Amino acid sequence: MKHTILLVDDDDLILKGTGIYLKKKGYQVTTADSGEKAVDLLNNNVFDLVITDLVMDGIDGIQVLKKAKERNPEIMVIILTGHGDLSYAIDAIRLDADDYLLKPCHSTELDFRVSHCLKQQVLKRELKQAENEIKKLESLGVLAGGIAHQFNNALCAIIGNIDLFEMDFPDEENVAAYAQTIKDSARRMAQLTTQLLAYARGGKYQAETVLFSDFVREILPLVKHTLGSTINVDTDLPLGIHNVKADLTQMQIVLSAVLTNATEAMEGKGHIRVACRNTIITDETVRDFPGLTPGNYVNLTIADDGKGMDEETRTRIFEPFFTTKFEGRGLGMAAVYGIVKNHGGWISVDSELVKGSVVKIYLPAVEAPVREDVKPNAKWVKGTGTILIIDDEEMIINVCRAILEQMGYRVLEAKTGQEAIDVVKTFDGDIDLALLDILLPDMNGNAIYPFLMDARPDLKVIVFSGYSIDGPAQEILDAGAEDFIPKPFTIAALSEKLKKTLKH
Repeated sequence: MKHTILLVDDDDLILKGTGIYLKKKGYQVTTADSGEKAVDLLNNNVFDLVITDLVMDGIDGIQVLKKAKERNPEIMVIILTGHGDLSYAIDAIRLDADDYLLKPCHSTELDFRVSHCLKQQVLKRELKQAENEIKKLESLGVLAGGIAHQFNNALCAIIGNIDLFEMDFPDEENVAAYAQTIKDSARRMAQLTTQLLAYARGGKYQAETVLFSDFVREILPLVKHTLGSTINVDTDLPLGIHNVKADLTQMQIVLSAVLTNATEAMEGKGHIRVACRNTIITDETVRDFPGLTPGNYVNLTIADDGKGMDEETRTRIFEPFFTTKFEGRGLGMAAVYGIVKNHGGWISVDSELVKGSVVKIYLPAVEAPVREDVKPNAKWVKGTGTILIIDDEEMIINVCRAILEQMGYRVLEAKTGQEAIDVVKTFDGDIDLALLDILLPDMNGNAIYPFLMDARPDLKVIVFSGYSIDGPAQEILDAGAEDFIPKPFTIAALSEKLKKTLKH
């Protein structure tokens, strides 16, 4: 499709000469010998570029410029001016003209300026399209986060009640077997909500420092059994790989999703190679990694010899819900993208039909020591004291009350921020700890927290939420709250948090 140009000048020789030359170069050219005609044409037509004389009787080039930009902000405008009017041309640039040409203009200069402006226009359109796509993804992210929050609340009630059910029938083998099946299914659903939160860019739940190659080595056996016996997975995980700070649950999602996609790109059998390397991104190479800064990184590369993808598919691989008969399903790679970006990293996919695909992930290396792995006790323990549950969900309050009372705690409850503030101010007795949800009908948890601490400075607070630890939860922790537990949680996990916080 030809680019359309409006050429405006009250000099007939320039109109004819420049107009003929631009037409020979392949442009579709419309001419106007006055500013008035130019404005009329702009009102009734769409042009990619306006080349207008600056000084004309009546409506001058500045007015044509303003009208053109008013009608179409994407239109490009080049001002034509004589040497004596150069200062006016500079003023026009300040008024949003895109370039200027001095008369008489050489054909080479004209070619360059016109081509440059039209290329800039294409880039601006692509940028605007990208911004619109980002807005769409952000909207989907908000929706995904909200869905995940509701799922996690429901799963919290399911898992909590199953735990209570097992506590009431500790010696019934059938009960234990059925309960375990339900809990396994609930945990699979919780994994899905983790993916939704990752896509929503909801942040990392609990980031910790790990030796990344060791983590990959330990997780691979858990993931490989889902890939099929005909898929051969080779590893290259040398010693000396840097530490990274990462949420291990979300990193397992990354590894699982990428390996699943690789498997689905193969027909029955194939080969996958998983490798880790230390890498340095320098001032010279950082341009190849948008969003990163120079420094030390860990590179995880997953390569397969599957069917590969064409360029159109490759460019869409991180879109939510995008799928083909070869690639993964649902939020897989969109979740991967969100997780990696949320960890301050970068991800790319190189692929070619028939030759397979290569996924490269870069995560920032850290100098911090690896945290000693302390696994929670599988059983819950008795406790004493008074705990205030602050949550607007009836089912969450009910299951938490039942769990805490079984553990030996006295339970208070509040369904709004104001109710919570009233309780801590008026309750006649000690309150040892509050379980504080982030979202309540009248105010967020980070707004409630200062009032709780003002009324009871010694109150311990554990934030619990179906959202992630980032955002309001992290703000509460930064303000002094003792800990965070994500919904859904087991009785054992809650017991461990209470034991640690209250130092039973």
